[in-house]
Amino acid sequence: MINKNKYALQARSIVKYYEDGNTRLDILKGIDLEVASGEMVAIIGASGSGKSTLLHTLGLLDVPTSGEVFINGAPTAGLSEKQRSRIRNESLGFVYQFHHLLPEFTALDNVAMPLIVRRMPRKQARAMAEEVLAKVGLADRTTHKPGQLSGGERQRVALARALVSNPVCVLADEPTGNLDRETAENMFSLLKSVNREFNTAFVIVTHDPKLADLADRQLVMEKGLLDSKTDIPV
Repeated sequence: MINKNKYALQARSIVKYYEDGNTRLDILKGIDLEVASGEMVAIIGASGSGKSTLLHTLGLLDVPTSGEVFINGAPTAGLSEKQRSRIRNESLGFVYQFHHLLPEFTALDNVAMPLIVRRMPRKQARAMAEEVLAKVGLADRTTHKPGQLSGGERQRVALARALVSNPVCVLADEPTGNLDRETAENMFSLLKSVNREFNTAFVIVTHDPKLADLADRQLVMEKGLLDSKTDIPV
């Protein structure tokens, strides 16, 4: 998807809490965030600060108690789950700490899956998947299943799957958290090069300062609030 808007993703006054009887648990306490097209933003913070909940909300996997998320300039409040699913499929990409690849499918078909779900002809979907796999350095691993790949290779397949739809924004939750240092550093370089080549915005939740340092901006999450004052020169 070609992003013609200034912002790939916006969050306005996002509040999320859960109620259990007379008890209320506040997770997000009024989050405002704007991620420009092609920008890489890192969100750091302690466990339990609300980072993953925010990422799930930005990715339309969870619904805020109040506030609204805009994807590529379009509002998402009041959409049906089917409509939200379509936006996730066409406009967003997801990378997690654990790759969540389908073990019975090859790397090629794992990457093509978002397009196949969209009912794109399988031949066309595979051709697009093959092109993206080549861009992440896995042209010679297309027929391998996840169990035949290293941890770093599996994460690159997951990244290729996130990119195959040409999303306006990729949301990554600890994408290097399950990798050894050398493999993680290779992944750092790949994320940055992909960010530049595809002009895809990234929002990355991470505990790793080296990964955070690659971002255009570092944001700090603490007790459900986002501090946007820490900027990193590009």
